[in-house]
Amino acid sequence: MEQQRSKQRTGRPYADRRAERGQSLVFIALVLAFLTPFIFTVIEFSERQMEVAQMEDALQQSIRSAVQSFDYAHLARNGQRIDQQRALQTARETFVQNLSTVSGLAERPEALAERVTWRVLPEGGTCSFSDGQAQTFDRPAMCAEVRPVMTGFGLLGYAPYRPLITAAATLDALEQ
Repeated sequence: MEQQRSKQRTGRPYADRRAERGQSLVFIALVLAFLTPFIFTVIEFSERQMEVAQMEDALQQSIRSAVQSFDYAHLARNGQRIDQQRALQTARETFVQNLSTVSGLAERPEALAERVTWRVLPEGGTCSFSDGQAQTFDRPAMCAEVRPVMTGFGLLGYAPYRPLITAAATLDALEQ
């Protein structure tokens, strides 16, 4: 029966050629050898982007909470100012609490909160950040910046990195 099949195939151009076993396995192995590092790099890059976004959100939310610390004596005189001591305390406490949701942090939240540069502008002004950017506010504001030590996902063994995280917020305007 096998002889009859081979006789039927003789009219085809590749009739005598047999498929070599394992050819697709070699191809798959070569593709995976190049595709795997690419996939790991994409995962690492995405993880780092997510970690930085989480850190930015934690700092921004702590600034938003802290900037609403009114100086009530000044408010009673129809003025608007931030109570610096309460704002700094609220910012630190809220930041430490927000860091519990940040992944990839290589240091204790309390230690990182101590390294944050907090700036309270009780009546407005300009915040200058270490990357050269500046923001000017016409009403009370608060700014912060920090360089946390982040680890990344670590699939490819990249070293820890230190992104610059900045945040700023203004006191809500009083309607008079």
